[in-house]
Amino acid sequence: MNRLLFRLANLSRHKIYLILFIGAALPFLIQIKLPIYTWRETRSVFDLVESCPHDKVVAISSEWIADSQGENWPQYEAVVSHCMLKGVKLLVFASSDADPLAPEMSEFINERQAALYGRRYGVDWVQLGLAKGGPPTMAQIGRSIKSVYAIDFHGNSTRDYEKLPLMRDVNSCSDFHLFMSIKYQPVTDWLLWLDPTGKTPIAFGCAGIATTGYYPYLASGQMKGMLAGVRGAAEYEKLVQDKYKDQYRMADLRGNKLLVPLAFGHLVVIMLITLGNLGAKARAKVPTPLAETQP
Repeated sequence: MNRLLFRLANLSRHKIYLILFIGAALPFLIQIKLPIYTWRETRSVFDLVESCPHDKVVAISSEWIADSQGENWPQYEAVVSHCMLKGVKLLVFASSDADPLAPEMSEFINERQAALYGRRYGVDWVQLGLAKGGPPTMAQIGRSIKSVYAIDFHGNSTRDYEKLPLMRDVNSCSDFHLFMSIKYQPVTDWLLWLDPTGKTPIAFGCAGIATTGYYPYLASGQMKGMLAGVRGAAEYEKLVQDKYKDQYRMADLRGNKLLVPLAFGHLVVIMLITLGNLGAKARAKVPTPLAETQP
């Protein structure tokens, strides 16, 4: 047994990567479902979107691009699909240090989800595009968003209420029922600069590895919710599905699809770490010539 453990603990690198690949790929080949426990910070985001009144909007600063789409895309599309399904007005923009490609990626998702639920641009959602700038721009968005975004992503004036009737009643953060920043690691400057009064609910969508830095803000109430990595997206999809059943079209959503491969990948890593530790203990009981031989 000790000899076997020792050999398993000393697998070559290419065998380790092969095992990891198989573990992560298996859920794509075989349909596997895992039970999903919904964390409180995810439910808080869902409840805020669900309770959005008709005279308010959900505003999202979507600043993710290809390098973080594995986690941010599922988060963003989960929230957008909920808005489109329920008819919640959606305002999307990018600011701060966002990449110029960010509005294109978010608008692709907006249009795809709008087509599924029969929503119209300018009435149900508006894409404002990109405005560069740090905290001063964030503050100005909170006070007069039309002064920051004079035209939308498609070249329409944000004061042309015939083309963009949604913008008629959107002037400042007081018209946001919820503000979300979705990117790999959202900047906490939003908490200070968007609405110094603290009345506008703020939530983040971030990479799983970046979540720990935001829990103090959740505990203090400065943040009202958070979508944590792929897990947050899958939890959010489940909440919407539980509420709307067959009305919710999940075919193109990624949260649940990516959660199982991620879980299997983590399981393989845990198993390999366990084997490594058992192999280290077995080394002392294996004859020296064998211990010095690499498989």
